[in-house]
Amino acid sequence: MVRAVNLLVVLLMLISGLANADVTEVTATVDRNPVTANESFVLTVTVNDDVSNNTFEASKLLEDFVVGRTSVSRQTSMVNGNLSKQTRFTTVLIPQSPGEYTIPEITIKGVSSKPINLRVLEQGSDSNTEQRIAFIEAQIDSTNVYFQQPITYVARLFLAADLNKGNLVPPQVDNADVQQIGRDEESTQMVNGRRYKVYQRVYQITPNKSGSITIPGARFDGEVFTQGQRSIFSSFSNTQPVSAIAEGIDVNVQPVPDSWTGHWLPSELVSLSASISPEQEEYKAGEPITLSYMLTAVGVKPEQLPEIAPDFPSSFRVYPDNDETDSFTRNGVVISQKTVSFALVPEQAGNLTIPEFELPWFNTKTEQRTLAKTESMTLPVIMPVGMTQSDITEAAPTDSRPDSESIETTNTSERSNSNTVAPKPLVPIWVIGALAVGLAISLLLNLYLLIKRNSVKHQEKTVKPESADNLNRSKSWQDFQKACKNNDAKAAQESLINWAHTHLDGSFKSLADIAKHLNIEDEITPLQASLYSVGGSQWTEGKVLYQKVRKQVDNLNVKRQHSNLPQLYPS
Repeated sequence: MVRAVNLLVVLLMLISGLANADVTEVTATVDRNPVTANESFVLTVTVNDDVSNNTFEASKLLEDFVVGRTSVSRQTSMVNGNLSKQTRFTTVLIPQSPGEYTIPEITIKGVSSKPINLRVLEQGSDSNTEQRIAFIEAQIDSTNVYFQQPITYVARLFLAADLNKGNLVPPQVDNADVQQIGRDEESTQMVNGRRYKVYQRVYQITPNKSGSITIPGARFDGEVFTQGQRSIFSSFSNTQPVSAIAEGIDVNVQPVPDSWTGHWLPSELVSLSASISPEQEEYKAGEPITLSYMLTAVGVKPEQLPEIAPDFPSSFRVYPDNDETDSFTRNGVVISQKTVSFALVPEQAGNLTIPEFELPWFNTKTEQRTLAKTESMTLPVIMPVGMTQSDITEAAPTDSRPDSESIETTNTSERSNSNTVAPKPLVPIWVIGALAVGLAISLLLNLYLLIKRNSVKHQEKTVKPESADNLNRSKSWQDFQKACKNNDAKAAQESLINWAHTHLDGSFKSLADIAKHLNIEDEITPLQASLYSVGGSQWTEGKVLYQKVRKQVDNLNVKRQHSNLPQLYPS
């Protein structure tokens, strides 16, 4: 009975404490003073009561700083029958300019804190270096570029504490495209006697407007673990929010030179090559030949590549065959590539010449107009046995949809010749017979090659031979590429498995099977974590996974012929 009474008294005291609790004290402190421009410090506002999260709004009170995230924690305790509560607001602030500042008094439910006088030092000052938990250094490869010339922006995040979570935000540049290049790099470095873990990320910034622009600094927002351990009796976290911003960089973007004519392509290096397929000592008139041009440019986006439209001599019939564009990263540099193919049908015998083809581009190193060109090619063409020049000309296909003028001309010709004898057939019967025999031989040869190729496939345990063109045309590969670009974890899983079923030897029932086959366990792990972990974390490594899979496919598939780059940097 006595215990029950005591329990009732305690409950009454708790209820009384809850009813009478009120804010009587508000304190504001900073974790250090002075601070450095463009580097974060922590403002902590403590209230001796349980108040709502929206009671403190840092964005409205602090106009002189970049305001980061605010975290809220609460603590309740009872000492000698006295119930006490506490609410703590922790906000990350970043001053952008040196000088003297005042954090004004903060009022919560009629109770105000004392103002804080804050001194902000210039970035690079040694007075506050030893206190820095995080800072960012940024640099670019050139401060004077041309319109649409890519700028390489390197951001290096220095952290002196273990990272709990965080996000590195790329610079937000007006009138420019910003794209991350490659994967993050990690290292350690000593700065003024303090060890930092360094995270490096590279971006490519392509200005779309000439004039003076400012690249704002990359920004980091996250949490690091504090030195002490959290008590089991405390609800306060053992992590500390931290933010940092790199200094802005001014860049002068020059316009396209007035004297420039043609397509504008600024790059460090451009190469153009041409190839004939099949390669033979001599060719036959009337039989198609595939001519492919490959244009490769360093540091540009695929959409910046010009059209490839050579002028061919009248001795060839020309049919557009294929057009593919690709982009990838090599040694931290973006490389764009366009491959265009034409089907050429020689219409006469002799040494037929395909003239050289050239494309102008702007060399950003020499700041001069430069030509990328192919050499002229001479093809020895013979007349097939039993055929004449007139047979080849008469066998040439005509447009299946002639325009109105040609229809009218044809009708007029038919009317004028209505009383004459019927014209002879365009192709003699013996020519048709010869073509039929040639077609039969070609079919038998193709059948033999197909059987031989399937036999080789069964003997190999690598990726099935597939050209870069066929790879890009694969529906499952296109779905995988799109899913990685959009960081769509579910779609990436389904499309990758579908592609593996079609294009890899073996049975693949899961991402783990594919990861083991292609040796991409490290890149698959974040995708699996996003798909299967509790709560489903956001997947942001789409580009990394796509680039790794593409690289492994290139390494394993030794029979791909169209993905090999010409030598960009001759020795």
